[in-house]
Amino acid sequence: VNMENTQLWAIDDRIKPVKGEYTLLKKRASAFHGTELAGILRANNVDTILVTGVTACACVRQTICDGLAEGFRTIAVKEAIGDRVAGAVNWNLFDIDAKFADVESTDTCLNYLNRLNELKNK
Repeated sequence: VNMENTQLWAIDDRIKPVKGEYTLLKKRASAFHGTELAGILRANNVDTILVTGVTACACVRQTICDGLAEGFRTIAVKEAIGDRVAGAVNWNLFDIDAKFADVESTDTCLNYLNRLNELKNK
């Protein structure tokens, strides 16, 4: 990727990081491979990851597999995963659910995060 052409790699404004939020540059399909992600998550006592993104058959799948290999409980957020090829999302989520991770709805994942926030604030 031409790093000078920010249009090729810029984060969409709709999901841009909030002030102080950490971002990392990944150069491979997995968000773990060749990055400091696993160490950052462990340093923050994270044991479960919710995976979203595109592409289901590459980046999402590899991140889920590597997250599992790194010892994290992995959850694929069903409605927050896309792909360029029709049918690829459903097939990959079916296979991921059978082998590597739980596949949960966005509502279920948001409820889970809200419960964690409630416990944290007690």
